[in-house]
Amino acid sequence: RPLHGFLGFDPSRHIVSVSLRNWNDARDITPNGKDTAANQVTPSAYNSYISSIRPDIVVALSDIPFGSTSPSEKRLVKSLERSLRWLGQILRINHANVFVPMAGLLGDVARDDFATGLLEALEGSEARELQPLGFHTLNDGVAGYSLDLAPLKRLQQASPPESDPTSQLVDLAQTSLRPLPEGKPRLVTGCESPHDILQFIQSGLDLFDSHFAQQAADWGVALDFRFRAPPAQPDAAAVDIGVNLYDVEHEMVFERLANSLRGGAEEDDANLPVCPCIACTPKFSSTPILHSSLDEAPTGEEGPSPPFTRGYIHHLLHTHEMTAHVLLAAHNLSVLSGFFADIRAFLAEVSSAPDAEERFNEEIRKFEQQYKRPDELMRKAKVNWEEVNLARGKGRLAREKAAKATENPVEVTQHPERVLPDVVP
Repeated sequence: RPLHGFLGFDPSRHIVSVSLRNWNDARDITPNGKDTAANQVTPSAYNSYISSIRPDIVVALSDIPFGSTSPSEKRLVKSLERSLRWLGQILRINHANVFVPMAGLLGDVARDDFATGLLEALEGSEARELQPLGFHTLNDGVAGYSLDLAPLKRLQQASPPESDPTSQLVDLAQTSLRPLPEGKPRLVTGCESPHDILQFIQSGLDLFDSHFAQQAADWGVALDFRFRAPPAQPDAAAVDIGVNLYDVEHEMVFERLANSLRGGAEEDDANLPVCPCIACTPKFSSTPILHSSLDEAPTGEEGPSPPFTRGYIHHLLHTHEMTAHVLLAAHNLSVLSGFFADIRAFLAEVSSAPDAEERFNEEIRKFEQQYKRPDELMRKAKVNWEEVNLARGKGRLAREKAAKATENPVEVTQHPERVLPDVVP
């Protein structure tokens, strides 16, 4: 497992997947020869990379058009044909754990055609090369299916649907998966909230990426939500799914990151589950490396320390300390992991009940009543993040000079070269 060794991952504990393109990047890629870092990768080159690094999961190449307008019918048909052909090429050399992106964009007919193409009997050279491997259809060699939301959301932004955007995406997923046999993993990438995740779970999808939790950490948001959270007061307003730690209101707040979870060293709120992340339950070794004779080993028993506070991480964010992102990413992934664990526990609890689906839908309704969708929270956090980056980032002096000139314009009539800039250090 060369890729596991390079990344320092234990193959018995970690699953490593490889995709040619970032699932959550819907930007256009300019052709080769332009001023860009993008490079063309042929199917044969991609197959050679896969053979060399041997990941656990391979995401097949897919010719999904990325753009703000829907492609022509001719271009869409070509994308389906190419995606099916490239899948066959990957199965020739890597016929274990291949996930196929479900093509078709916003077209119900195109999505159904692609799914049908996976189930059609192989013919010609494909049949001669894949049937000895035990594959009589392309779907026989597929380990799972993926639905990538990024290109779909970009098209929705250009032409908003009449119904709820997430509901449209759920319907498209069902259109793609309805003809296919059940029992294989169904991955969704690009969900932007736990509310979206719950909608997809209702429709039968079961795997999700953690992009929105990582993005929240980038923008200084500490997540704070649980599935089946303690019931709120009858007239209580919905709360945010996290806190924006860039906001100055947290500058002097010396509390843990989440109200719905507690730190491992905290004795109060014993009914709350413990967040095991390094921000809420930090642990320090009792036998650290001593770098000089002046260093002293800590005394006392090794155990969890008090959680890092919102005010402390607010300070780290405003001073551009990388530790802030490390702590927030660890915390957000821990919250998301606990969210999924709670869902699995609830489904296991009601699995044998005749009204299991109704009870699950009721829990989702309660969740949506208790937690706001994060659109406004993330929007404000991104604005604050950009303000802090601009305040101390590259070009700061020039921006401060321009801002000061706007506030106090200086009229220069002679010898403009003698006017010195008034720069705030």
